[in-house]
Amino acid sequence: MEKIKPAGIIGSGSFGTALAVNFSKFAPKVYLKSRSKEFAEELKTKRYNEYYLKGVYLDDNIIVTDDYEDIFKNCGFIFLVVPSAALKTTLEDIKKYGDKFDLTGFIFINTAKGLGDESMELPYKVFGSVFSDAMLERYAVLSGPSFAAEVARYLPTAVCAASFNDEILNELKSFFKNALNFRIYTLNDVKGVELGGALKNIIAIAAGISDGLGLGNNARAALLTRGIVEVTRFGEAMGADRQTFTGLSGLGDLMLTSASGLSRNRTVGIRIGKGESLNSILNGMKMVAEGVATTKSVYEIAKEKNIYMPITGVVYSILYENLKPSDAIIKLLGRDIKDEFIGDRK
Repeated sequence: MEKIKPAGIIGSGSFGTALAVNFSKFAPKVYLKSRSKEFAEELKTKRYNEYYLKGVYLDDNIIVTDDYEDIFKNCGFIFLVVPSAALKTTLEDIKKYGDKFDLTGFIFINTAKGLGDESMELPYKVFGSVFSDAMLERYAVLSGPSFAAEVARYLPTAVCAASFNDEILNELKSFFKNALNFRIYTLNDVKGVELGGALKNIIAIAAGISDGLGLGNNARAALLTRGIVEVTRFGEAMGADRQTFTGLSGLGDLMLTSASGLSRNRTVGIRIGKGESLNSILNGMKMVAEGVATTKSVYEIAKEKNIYMPITGVVYSILYENLKPSDAIIKLLGRDIKDEFIGDRK
């Protein structure tokens, strides 16, 4: 029987905790790194994450720590489960251990879905800039429709894993084949997977605004359909594979995030549609809604590269230019009528 490597998870938020709980059912040990000693001690004592994932308990083989060395001494897989805005500083912290540990001996799996870093770069680009392009051979991204609460309860979930290195994908296949109701599909389009995971959050905010305004199911369906066209158009312009956006990290994640009450980005949109200010919403949220920062990044890139992004444009105007949500609908519906498919590759 093949020996399963212990898994290290950097980030003890909702998804990090959910992965730890799921992996603990088949991995010999799971190391869950918290951002602070105080929070690590709380998790060790209570054995559940009251702040981010209530009602889900940590098995005894989940080792909670605030020390990176516990991860590097014991684990082969290292899951980076932090918001995209915190990814660069997390990687810089990891790099400091390069003199003590051979970092090329680990597999790093990113789960961040956004372009929240000030550089407006995709996570794999941030990883390469902190380490080196050569280290990208040790990099993978995990993305797809996967709410933390359901992963932690072992409800059926399918996601995709992408890497530049097929050997890494094979190791991930061997690891995940043991997971309870957690299935992965593999591909090599890292850029497309990361773009899909980031851009669907913008469309989810738009869908939430529509629902907050009470515009109905027809409007939401139209937004999601045209939204995936917009996401695909942007992805192709950035060099990604068009087909990737029809998969789990594109259409799959878009459907989940745009239609569920568990979605942070949709919730932000609903509350904006009902008249709340963005600052008030964000100040009251425990967890990060990646789509807010991603909207700004994608809008700036689309403007620079002349990529047609009408939904992103109005979401940006609502979030950052005080456009009224009701006026945004008029702006979208008032555009020139076009053929449905001609021009989508522009």
